[in-house]
Amino acid sequence: LDRVSEAVATVLAEERPSVLLLQYTEQGGEVAVNVPPAAWLQTTLVELAGGEPVWLDAAGSGWTVVDLEQIAAWGPDYVFVIYYGGDPAPAVEALRADANWAALKAVREGNLLAFPGDFVSWDQPDPRWILGLEWLANQLLPEGSFSFNAQVEMQAFYEQLYGLDKTVFETEVLPLLNGDYEP
Repeated sequence: LDRVSEAVATVLAEERPSVLLLQYTEQGGEVAVNVPPAAWLQTTLVELAGGEPVWLDAAGSGWTVVDLEQIAAWGPDYVFVIYYGGDPAPAVEALRADANWAALKAVREGNLLAFPGDFVSWDQPDPRWILGLEWLANQLLPEGSFSFNAQVEMQAFYEQLYGLDKTVFETEVLPLLNGDYEP
């Protein structure tokens, strides 16, 4: 947290990117995207990582459905997709393939990304949130101001918090890593 805070402190407020963090859901064949409440961890992660959440005026007391028209009006620099049903990468690919989504600035600039996870998504109120914060900071901060290697950080995390050695980590945990991460 200190490492992220120090890196974020070097970025002027007006240089911070606008960010939209969405939960992708599919229920009954219908796709919906939702934004978190202002007081939830997901919003806090974006702010701590140096992003400016665009959805605060639409946030309710739980996940709130938003439509593409609202997303286009916000025009975020980055869109991060969370999918609690498993690997978010296919959901992101489906959005990228949609002509309406392809018109969004974040998508055109390659900034529509799948939020990573392993056993669970790294945006949840679980010890892994720190991995999510580091990953977000690595995406949002100017190049060279913060470095995050998912495999190295995950291995250190699992060793320190759960006492897992490198072999157990590589065989049992690493294969579960999903989302848009760089090894």
